[in-house]
This record gives sequence, structure tokens and C-alpha cells, in this order.
Amino acid sequence: SLAFLSTSKQLSRTLLSVPSCLKMSDASVSADINSDNPKELYEKAEEYWTNATRDDDGMLGGFAHLHKPDITQSRSFLTGLHKKGFLRNNDYAIDCGAGIGRVTKHLLLPAFKKVDMVELVKELVEKSDSYIGSHPSMAEKFVSGLQDFDPEPARYDLIWIQWVSGHLTNADFVEFFKRCQVGVRENGLICLKDNLSSSSEPLFDDEDHSWTRPESLITNLLSQSGLTIVASEPQRLFPKDMYPVKMFAMKPTSSVTKIQAKTNLTTMI
Repeated sequence: SLAFLSTSKQLSRTLLSVPSCLKMSDASVSADINSDNPKELYEKAEEYWTNATRDDDGMLGGFAHLHKPDITQSRSFLTGLHKKGFLRNNDYAIDCGAGIGRVTKHLLLPAFKKVDMVELVKELVEKSDSYIGSHPSMAEKFVSGLQDFDPEPARYDLIWIQWVSGHLTNADFVEFFKRCQVGVRENGLICLKDNLSSSSEPLFDDEDHSWTRPESLITNLLSQSGLTIVASEPQRLFPKDMYPVKMFAMKPTSSVTKIQAKTNLTTMI
């Protein structure tokens, strides 16, 4: 069942709707980021994204003008990861929380030989057919929430997760990134692009039912997942009254330890 919230599109909106992200949560829905039973919360988020307009503006929460600087810097970030040797191959990528395929179409398909999508809302996946069009590199489209998605082992060179992790509770965040480690290839990367809160606590948005986490919490959860950040970069050229956005590139800590042992590196960041 579609028990989760729409991935990439959801996060995008949270990132872009600054004032609304600071509102108090709906008293009828638990805003507990450590909830053991977030089913109702996930359903509310899914409802929000099901009603979103199926275009770039809808996927970006009414901020379609941020599409170009977003894609431009993400592309530059990936290029840098290739040059540094962190991302060795460009055979297979997946866009997590893909929505109608904005990131798939403009960032991943031009760079990878095959690309999958995973998105919770079936109607958005259906819209991606016309939005992306016929493309020889477009592979599978999975309809699933990230709290349920289980990548095939060693399938991807790149797992890209943008503006969607804020819909996961802390426990589901950790478990999802653990599964991503299984799905990424030996020389591959897991990349997260997300909003950051300047508060010491996660901020809940009662409109799309997501959280904006402080960077310290994100890095702590990634560490709990068994991942090491090998590179990071803040998003530039976004309006200053919006949440800061940052990209993180991660590898399984076990593989980083092996690389460091071979190269005598004390840090990879």
C-alpha cells in the first residue's frame, strides 16, 4: 500500500515554504519525530502531495524559479565527486522521492546510462511519463514510500535523495539509509540534499507534515545508519529568507575505512 509520503517533491516544498515551516503542528496529528506509529502522519503527507499540481511549480512548492540554480549546483556537485574519485561509475542511479521526475529528467538522465525512480504518489509517477517523455536511459519506476522501499542489493552507483527525508521519522530515516547501503555498489555513493533548520530542534510543518532537521541531527542519524560523509556543499543562489540547503555525499563507513587504510588518508571530506 502507499503508506508513505511523496518523496522529492515533498521535501522541495518544505525547503521552499519558509514561513509555513515554522507553524505549530496540527493537534490532531502527532508531530513526534520519534513516533513509533507514524502511519497517520505519513497518510497526511501523502494526501498533501497527491493534491499538488503536477509540474515544476508544484514539485517546488510554488518556487519554480529555483529549479535552475538547484539543478545547476547539483550537477556541479556530482562532477566534483567524479573528479575526486568518490563516484567512479555512471551506470545506474535512482531518484528517491522523484515526484514527476524533475531531478530524474534534468540531473540524472543526462549523466547516467540507466535511471530508476521511486515515488509514493501513483498519480505523480503516471505524470512522469509525459513530463520526461521517451528516454532510452529511463528504467524502472517504483511506487513506494521510502520507509518501505528496499533497493535491490548492489544495484546503484548513485542513490540520490532530495527534499524528502524530512517526511521520515528518525527511526525510519536510519533504517532507510541502512537499506541504501545494501543497494549501492562498492564504488558508489549515497547523496542527500535537504533543508537545514537553524534551530537546535527539528521544526514541524503542519501543511505538508514534514520536519526540517538541524544539520547536527542529520549527521548524527547518518552516522547511526553506518554512513560516513565524504563530501558536502551548501546550495548557493537561493533567496536568503529560505532555509539553508546542503548536499551530503556518503559512503558506508566500512568501505571508507578500507579506502583510508589503502591510501593512508586520515579524512576524506
